[in-house]
Amino acid sequence: MLGQALDFLLEDSGDAGTVTIFNSLSFPRKALITLPEEFRNGAVTEDGKRVYVQHMEEGYKALVELPAGNGMTLYAAAENAAGQEASDSQYRKAYAAVRRTETGYEMENDRISARINALGQVDSYVLKSSGREMAAGPMNRLRLFKDIPRHFDAWDIDACYRDMELDGVRDVRMERKAEGLEAVLKVCGKIGNSSFTQTISLAAGQERLEFHTRIHWQELHRLLKTAFPVEVHAETARNEIQFGFVERPAHRSREYDKDRFEVCNHRYTALCDEAHGAAVLNDGKYGISMEENSLELTLLRAPSSPQMRADNGIQEFTYAFYAWEGSFTESDVVRQGYELNVQPPVRSGRLPEMDTVRTDRKNIIVDTMKPAEDGSTDVVLRLYEAERAAVSAKIQLPAWCRRAFLCDMMEQAQQELSIEEGGITLMFHSFEIKTIRLR
Repeated sequence: MLGQALDFLLEDSGDAGTVTIFNSLSFPRKALITLPEEFRNGAVTEDGKRVYVQHMEEGYKALVELPAGNGMTLYAAAENAAGQEASDSQYRKAYAAVRRTETGYEMENDRISARINALGQVDSYVLKSSGREMAAGPMNRLRLFKDIPRHFDAWDIDACYRDMELDGVRDVRMERKAEGLEAVLKVCGKIGNSSFTQTISLAAGQERLEFHTRIHWQELHRLLKTAFPVEVHAETARNEIQFGFVERPAHRSREYDKDRFEVCNHRYTALCDEAHGAAVLNDGKYGISMEENSLELTLLRAPSSPQMRADNGIQEFTYAFYAWEGSFTESDVVRQGYELNVQPPVRSGRLPEMDTVRTDRKNIIVDTMKPAEDGSTDVVLRLYEAERAAVSAKIQLPAWCRRAFLCDMMEQAQQELSIEEGGITLMFHSFEIKTIRLR
């Protein structure tokens, strides 16, 4: 379905050296993308700017800046084309390195510096803008526990699991795989009866340290977590839910708090104060525990009922660590979570000029753009405020839009909105969801 939709938008250039990268998110983003072999000499944008292309193990990679809710067309550059020096200069400014040290490896770019120990754990994560150390202990520490719930084997986690921790990772081997547009470190090892391969990556110009994990899970009644102790003191953590977040205690002071030793989160969980913060992001691991300054994401379980060894086999997932200076509203946590979960597709063909929806506030997210359910030609937008910060926002609409209506979530029009200078202005309360119908 995605392929059909992208093909509908594109013009077939008949040339493998023409591709379009799509950004379905409602905000601009930088993305590291993989290009076909035709781009080995570099890439050129529609307006003639050179884009540096690096040959890496996964293919030819480029770092591109994508507009909000739109796409970018790239053309394969001819060998020794003009503008290569400008492209190389751009590359030198956007560089991520990985170096061997006496105790492991160090990864850094222009934003952060991270030190990885011999077990693949992050001993240090420093924000270069302030020199602040964010690691309060080894982060990305894989922890294995006995997990034998008293009632529902596949559904429950009992609080006593913490008293039954088993030996951690062993037989670890590490190898530097790439640097340049992306620093990549490969970690292989064993934990319990399982073997794993983890790719730690840091893209140029990013604060997000990613951990792509592939594990041959061979456990029974075991629980696998990854721990991130951080230099942040906060009484509560922010767990993302649909259209916002929930604050839950990061302590066990009361009986009510003790019962919440394992909670749910969607794309992120953050610990923060008004000066700085840190978050663990994920692409599909929804259980997490928070105690004092440690965020521990639940990765895998191994129940025996209702099916023996139901979760055994190859498991693949990605999680990430992100830290920032300033308050939560000054951070990019929400956007970082979206970017980790939504990879921009690369498709052969040229994108004609396309008019899309944009907002002028970073905490207003366009979550949905869809046809109206009544079969008309109307288009429905669903937007929400993501940071618990009430704000007035200008929503820029496509040129084809003649009328706009505020609707309920059943898409029934309630009030016509005034379109001025191609957009509408809306006041959002904290976490408010708005549905707009465009005609």
